[in-house]
Amino acid sequence: MKFPRRAARFLQLNGQTHFTEGQFIAPTPQLPWKSIALAALLFIIGIVGLVIGSLLNVGILDSPDWLDKGTPLLVLGALCFIPGAYHVGLAYYAYQEYDGYTFDQIPDFDD
Repeated sequence: MKFPRRAARFLQLNGQTHFTEGQFIAPTPQLPWKSIALAALLFIIGIVGLVIGSLLNVGILDSPDWLDKGTPLLVLGALCFIPGAYHVGLAYYAYQEYDGYTFDQIPDFDD
C-alpha cells in the first residue's frame, strides 16, 4: 500500500524551506517615552502630595488655610504615587535588563 500524498509532503519538508535568519530574530522594542514620562510625573506628584499631606496631618505645617487639606492631599498623593512607582519600577528593571522585564509591559499611548 502506497501513500503518495504523505510521501510528497515529507519530501517537501526535507528540501529548502525558504526561511531566513531574520525571521527568527526578535525586533528591538521601541521605548514608550510618553508613558515613562507620565509615570515619572505621577511618581513625583505622588511623593510631593504624600509628604505635604503627612506634614499637614502631623501638624508641622500649621497654616490655617491648609489645615483641612491634609487628608485629601494624602489620598491624592497615594493615588498618584502607586501607579507611578509601579511603572517607574517596571521601566527601571526593563532598562537594567532583568529577567522577565521588558518595555512591552509598559502600555504605550501610540497603540
